[in-house]
Amino acid sequence: MTELFINYRRCLEKYGEPLGGERLSDERIDSYQNRIPETFLVFLRAYGTGKWLNGYFQLCSPDKYQSLLNLVFDGDAEFSKEKTYAIGFSAFGEILAWNETHRVVEINFLYNRVSCSDLFKPKPHISEDIRLGGAIGGVSDEAYDLPDQNGKPMFKRALKMHGELEVGQIYAPKLHPALGGAITVENLRPADALVAMTIAAQAGPFTLFDTTKPNVPAVRHIGE
Repeated sequence: MTELFINYRRCLEKYGEPLGGERLSDERIDSYQNRIPETFLVFLRAYGTGKWLNGYFQLCSPDKYQSLLNLVFDGDAEFSKEKTYAIGFSAFGEILAWNETHRVVEINFLYNRVSCSDLFKPKPHISEDIRLGGAIGGVSDEAYDLPDQNGKPMFKRALKMHGELEVGQIYAPKLHPALGGAITVENLRPADALVAMTIAAQAGPFTLFDTTKPNVPAVRHIGE
């Protein structure tokens, strides 16, 4: 077996092996060669998809969520939907994706936001393997514990109130904020991730934010 890239060895040390997911066939993984960094494909081939940290984040098969990315980026001038792939997602529906041109992209389905630091401040001196490996290695960060409408992190409270997520689930709003729903733990429930995020994608426009600036300004709507 090919030796794992150091970032993924560290992931295994911090998070253990992904739990409860699936092992992807060589054919499915090979279809992403030269599209997603090879070092991640080596990891995916060896360990498959599944949950980390009680569902705080889970790795997914890119093809299962391609229809969702097609919805979000349809018609966008900078983010080609054909070149953007879901790698995994947080407990509240924030997808970590890889774009062949702009590298790491994050799509937040609770707040309908998109961010991509390499779009605004490209770092070509950092290899694609390090860029994606670093992003996956940071999936325990507080940034993935989305705040409620009062700014308080929700994961521990959602875990206690609603129980641990199954593979393929997120804590999704009963009524999406874009439609008037509250961003509270009480308004969440475990739901099929693809279904819930598809509903969110249809609930309202996504906005691109520039996270490289201190005030994180909104730049434009996705699809323009």
